[in-house]
Amino acid sequence: MPFVNRGVWLRRTALAVLLLASSLSASPVRVATLGGESRLLLDSTNLFDYPALVRQLAHADIELFDDWAGIALPVGKKHGVALFLNRKDAGLDELSAYLSDTGSRLFRSLEPKPWFDAIYGLQLRQGLSLGIGARYAYDVRDRGLEEASVSRWDSRLGLCLASGHRRLDATLYVENLALHDRELGTNIEADGKGYGIDLRGRWPIGETAILLPSIRWRQADIGLSPEERQVEELTLALSANVRPAPTVLGVLGIVVAGNWQSTDISGDGLSGTKLRRWLLPAVVAGGEVQVGSLLLRLGARHESVLEEIDGPGEVDLYFDTGFVTDVGLGIEFGDFVLDGMLEKDFLRDGPHFLGGSSRGGGLLANISLLYRLYP
Repeated sequence: MPFVNRGVWLRRTALAVLLLASSLSASPVRVATLGGESRLLLDSTNLFDYPALVRQLAHADIELFDDWAGIALPVGKKHGVALFLNRKDAGLDELSAYLSDTGSRLFRSLEPKPWFDAIYGLQLRQGLSLGIGARYAYDVRDRGLEEASVSRWDSRLGLCLASGHRRLDATLYVENLALHDRELGTNIEADGKGYGIDLRGRWPIGETAILLPSIRWRQADIGLSPEERQVEELTLALSANVRPAPTVLGVLGIVVAGNWQSTDISGDGLSGTKLRRWLLPAVVAGGEVQVGSLLLRLGARHESVLEEIDGPGEVDLYFDTGFVTDVGLGIEFGDFVLDGMLEKDFLRDGPHFLGGSSRGGGLLANISLLYRLYP
């Protein structure tokens, strides 16, 4: 057997870990403690954006504080399926914000609830996989003469293509939205549609690092008549994941994004309102170290936001910055991992065993329970 230098072996092992995306731990809490951007990391949460990865990232996940759970399973040698229940996504937050300021009082009380997120994946051959995903959210209020409802379908078609050590993850999005608002004397129904594309590459740099460039574009037309509303988003991101050793991970990334919204009421004789929001930029840095069964994480995020509101007769401009740090703690037992985000008030004030604290006094602000099922 030929002799292999220990340093070369460590570098090759680290690169294999990066390419397979089977990181030391992988959960939504892990992402949150390493800067909050899933696309900047190789992590099990990637399958929600890129459904073709369902086989490679098979796992079971229970989010104790966020109240959702699910499982992704490899089936046979080529198939993979996943089902997650009650899991919210960023699109639902945007939709809820729109509903809260539109239509009748009953309509404004709607808050679409996530029902399911289902994924199916197929490996066509070595280095080529396809995946499809569907999310559904719904809410309804019925008070006899008054009724309001909202439903949202989010469909995804994904592709994962590999050539040597390089990878390309791609997803096409299609959104379908149905709105209904009925009160005394009026009955309004409206449909909304949206579509988008998400691309992310994976390029190794040497034997200990990998580069993750990505771009995401989305456009949607959503409005409750007589209001017309258009949304367009563009996100560019670039990150480096570095593993100087198999138990050490460093992450450095940057995100630049733009969000443009225009709202107009047809026939009112007034010009519409335009909202432009730029993320210029967000810089993310994080580190993860494993010592035995213990995982320690530290993440930081700095962002600069410029917002412009152009309405009838006036233009408002706002600028803001923010800086957030988070500390994470994980415990690993074989393929089972418990991930937690440390409560900042606990770190600052200590525990509150007697009397409690108005800010809370627990050790962890969020917890993920994850079991890896990677094939």
